[in-house]
Order: sequence, then C-alpha cells, then structure tokens
Amino acid sequence: MKIAISAGEESGDILGSDLIDSLRDYKNDIEFIGLGGEKMKEKGLKPLFPFEEISKMGLIEPLFSLKNLLRRRKQLIDYIIDEQPDVFIGVDSPSFNLGISKRLKLKTKIKTIQYVCPQIWAWRKKRIRKFSNYLDHIFCLYKFETKILKNHNLESSFVGHPLAKKIELEINKEKYKDHLNLDRSKTHVALLPGSRDSEIKKHIDDLLSMVSHYKNHNPKIKFILALTKNSRKYCFEEKMKELDNLSIFYDDTKNVLSASDFSIIASGTATLEAALCKTPMFVIYKTNFLSYFILSRLIYSKFISLPNILSEKKIVKELLQSQVNFNNLVYELDILMNEDNKEMKLNFENLHRSLINDNQSKFFSVIESI
Repeated sequence: MKIAISAGEESGDILGSDLIDSLRDYKNDIEFIGLGGEKMKEKGLKPLFPFEEISKMGLIEPLFSLKNLLRRRKQLIDYIIDEQPDVFIGVDSPSFNLGISKRLKLKTKIKTIQYVCPQIWAWRKKRIRKFSNYLDHIFCLYKFETKILKNHNLESSFVGHPLAKKIELEINKEKYKDHLNLDRSKTHVALLPGSRDSEIKKHIDDLLSMVSHYKNHNPKIKFILALTKNSRKYCFEEKMKELDNLSIFYDDTKNVLSASDFSIIASGTATLEAALCKTPMFVIYKTNFLSYFILSRLIYSKFISLPNILSEKKIVKELLQSQVNFNNLVYELDILMNEDNKEMKLNFENLHRSLINDNQSKFFSVIESI
C-alpha cells in the first residue's frame, strides 16, 4: 500500500507522525510519500521539499509568497499523480491541502481524506457544501464535528486528539521538574510565543520585557521559553543575554508545559496542549492589522483559543492585538499566580476526557473501507 500525505506546519507534522505510527501498527510495509517535517521524516517519509516553504500564518502573510506556494502545490500534485498512491491524506492546512484533493479528484481516481476537519464551526461555514465533491472522508479530532458533517451527508469519523492519549490525565509536576532539572522551590512559567517566526516576532518583545520585570521584582519566578528547532532566535538573542531567569527548551513542549506551574501561550494547538497538561494559562494573539481586521469579520466564534472554543465557554483569559502589552502581561500573570485555578483545572480535565478515543484501528479501517 502506498499513501501520499501532506502536512504543512509544525502541528500537522506531529499529527502526521502519529498517523504514520498508527497505520504501521496494522500494516508495516506501507510506503509514505509527500510532504512533512522532521517528525514525519523520522518515521520514514521522504518529503518532496522543505515544508517550511509553505508554513505561512494569517490571511495576508501567505500572499507575499503566493507564487511559490502555488508552484510548490502544483509540484506536489504532479508528483502524487505520477506516483499513483492508494489514498491521499491532507493533514490540517486546509487552504493548501484541499486544493490538492480537488485536483486529484478531477484528474485521478485516488481516494482523498482530510485529517483535521476545517474549522467550519468557526468561520467560512459555506465551504462544507463543497467538501463532498472532493473528499471521500474526514478524520475529526472533536466529536461535535462529525455531527455537523453528518447533517451535510459527509462521511467522517471521530479519531480523538493524539495529544489526549499521549498526556496523562493526572500530571505529576514535580516529576517533570526533576526531568528538566528545574528547581522545585521556584515558580516556573512557560512562554510559548508561537511556532512560526512571524508569530514569535509579534509576541517576543513584550514577553521579554515582562521577564525582565520579574527578574528585578520577584526572582523566585523562573521563565521557560519553549521553541521549535526551526525557530530563529536571532531577532531577540541580544535581549536574552542579561535574563538569567529565563531558559530555553527546543522541541520539548509537552515536558515544559507539564513541569510549569503557569503558562502564557500564543493562540494555537499549544493552548490545547497546556490544557491537557493541566497548566493554568492565559492566551495571547497578535497579528498584523489587516489580517486581524479581516479575520474578526469572518470568524463566528467569540473565542480564539481551543480550550474556550471546545468548552463553549470562557475558561482561560484571552488577550488580543493591542491588549498584548507589557502592563497587561504582568497584570494577568499576577492574577493567575494568586488564584487557586481549581475550576480551570477541572475544565481542563473534562476537556481531556472528551478528546480520548482508544480505538486503535480507527485510521486503518477507514482507509481499507474506501
């Protein structure tokens, strides 16, 4: 069996890596081709080109690289058509991957699956009407998505979120502190400014100003900056030299969040990971003005963070755009550190349980059936 797979960002690379593992549990001679990052490469995928080339954030930012994005997508489509796999699986990145599925349906008989349902419940709901034209199946991370898709006669299945299975329901913070060689007597705050350079640049100055403030006013608080290996730190490296209350960990988000007492996180999958690690948090999000202006008029949800969206209520604080500044960061962190956060943690546990699916054949059985 040959499967083409396409993941165009860090979170997709993680999902794709787990997907490859799950499928090989049932058939270990599957050949995987297509596009992915370091984690998928470690599982044997040989990417056609570096996926960083298509990892663009926001509505406006991708436009600056549109010519290259379209060129690379056509290159990937042509490659998949030449290879004639049994199935194509697009992992998240719907703006990129749904275009591939459309083209494959027009030109081939290759079956197409989207892993991670496009967020039709948050924005651009009308897209759902067209999915049946070019998708044979959708793997959903959240149960409620399958109900929406069923109402539109779309084949889908709830597969659960792989992070929910990987992370323990009960987190032993002290164990993880020891694992990272952290001082148990200190309070540790995880900082996750995003996985893309554009996100990091928007958030890092205010975060480092806050770190500097606590260095002078509360030395018992230590900060951990969690980044990916692909993150470039040149834009703030100089500012970090004098911050002895800040340490950096690369590609170790789960351990960092599990060891941390509190966290400040840029909106994205990491907010869900922090919730699963039962780490009290508040969420930040800052992008360029035009992207935010357009998004704010397209999105149906009143929340931007996954814990709030999935819980359908506000369980974590969200700071947007100009609200993300030094004064607010200090103010919100002080509040977070002075509360018991019991209700927040209980909501995190309930969310965790709702995302678990222990059906080990969930992926392979669907692929075999189509």
